[in-house]
Amino acid sequence: MWVEVVLLVLLFLLLKKVWSKPDGLPPGRWGLPFIGSIPFFSKLTLYEHLKELQKKHGDIYTWRMGTAVIVFIHDYKLTKETLNRPEVSDRPDWLFFTLGDKPPLGIASTNGELWHNNRRFSLRQLRDLGMGKSKLVAAVHKQATILVEELKKQSGQPAHIPHAVNVAVINIIWQMVASIQFEVTDPKMIEFQDLMTNFNKVTDRTYFYDFFPWLPQILPSALSDRLFKLDYVKNLLDKLTVYFKKVIDEHRTTLDKDNPRDLIDNYLIDLEGDETLTMEMQCEKNLAWIILDLFFAGSQTIADTLRFTLYYLANNPRVQSKLHAELDEVLGGALATLEDRARLPYTECVINEALRMSSVTPIGIHHMVNTDIQLAGYTIPKGTIINNVTQSIHNDTRYWKDPHQFLPERWLDDKGCFSSKKEGFVPFGVGKRQCVGEGLARMELLIFLAAVMTNFTITPPPGKTIDSRPEPTSPTFHISRVQDILFTTRK
Repeated sequence: MWVEVVLLVLLFLLLKKVWSKPDGLPPGRWGLPFIGSIPFFSKLTLYEHLKELQKKHGDIYTWRMGTAVIVFIHDYKLTKETLNRPEVSDRPDWLFFTLGDKPPLGIASTNGELWHNNRRFSLRQLRDLGMGKSKLVAAVHKQATILVEELKKQSGQPAHIPHAVNVAVINIIWQMVASIQFEVTDPKMIEFQDLMTNFNKVTDRTYFYDFFPWLPQILPSALSDRLFKLDYVKNLLDKLTVYFKKVIDEHRTTLDKDNPRDLIDNYLIDLEGDETLTMEMQCEKNLAWIILDLFFAGSQTIADTLRFTLYYLANNPRVQSKLHAELDEVLGGALATLEDRARLPYTECVINEALRMSSVTPIGIHHMVNTDIQLAGYTIPKGTIINNVTQSIHNDTRYWKDPHQFLPERWLDDKGCFSSKKEGFVPFGVGKRQCVGEGLARMELLIFLAAVMTNFTITPPPGKTIDSRPEPTSPTFHISRVQDILFTTRK
């Protein structure tokens, strides 16, 4: 009898351990084993759930989703402290990052030496080929001119912001990566846009697998395939890899080691000249992943930021008038350059305010703790996911007065100069995983926005309003709504 009692007590303790949140973690939602706390039938958006949890538990709390233990942080200073720690610089081994490709390659999904080497290489290329370089500025000017011409076609008629915005942004990355620029109607561009659109859509669906990795083991294969679409994910990744491989092969056949043209050339030269590179670094598939990461991080996000900016301006004629006045006085109808930034303080204010308001990565990008750490008085175990809630930080009244108002003037100092260094502002992340393309993104936004606003006045269609809120369908990225807007050519 005593044996049965002991076994029953041990079973009870085991169940309690499985059921209960481990000591030391921040408070929050824990839920059931293997399932966690998933509000399946709630009408709230993810951000609304996070704000409710913040009200209840404060700026740091835990939410177990399926088998994933996630700590969310709403405070800017705690975010900065946390993400600057090397123990929080890893990525989880999630389908969201790897798309099932093992071992992980590229920048976004890798850790350790491979991540360090790929990031360092990409930063060097962005610096050497990108920001401020005459060749790239000329490419941005060309795309800005094409974008303006496309917008003139719909001047005076309510219509959607054309897909030429996406083409312009994508072409800048292609210029750096492969010295290529596509026409708006080029079938190769249309094919690539379709691939990237589907890629962006499928990333959110991968969360089902990342939160419930045990489900495919128990579900019938047909149901599992329908729910997780793993075959679709693999097929999409294969198509993108083949697409990039064709461009890489073309570069290999025309490579001039003494005159590298772009990122692909420089990578191929490095492959032959550095015997210390890791095995992963030496494969062309890793190069394809680097290219994919650059497009994923720097195409849709920048295009959507520009769309959000135009929506904000359409809803704020006062801001638009001040912006027009500055552009007319400083540029006189010319295209902007990086040298003009100091003379365009209000334009810079508009860009920063749009970055804050849009918060295109509203919950940040997932980090993983690679060893047990102490954080804000709590014990965060190895393997825990950390997310900084960017949207909450950008609306924090501790840092922003009237945070839901579009007020570019908040970025001007007492002397009327643009001041970019503000607490509570993390549109490109912070710490070792901070976005490598911030400088490029800012250059594109400056030139594209100045070109569009020099040529057009933007208003809602007659009798209608512009909804500048993001689409509610994506928890990871803020996507601008598709709606009509009216561009009127300025004289």
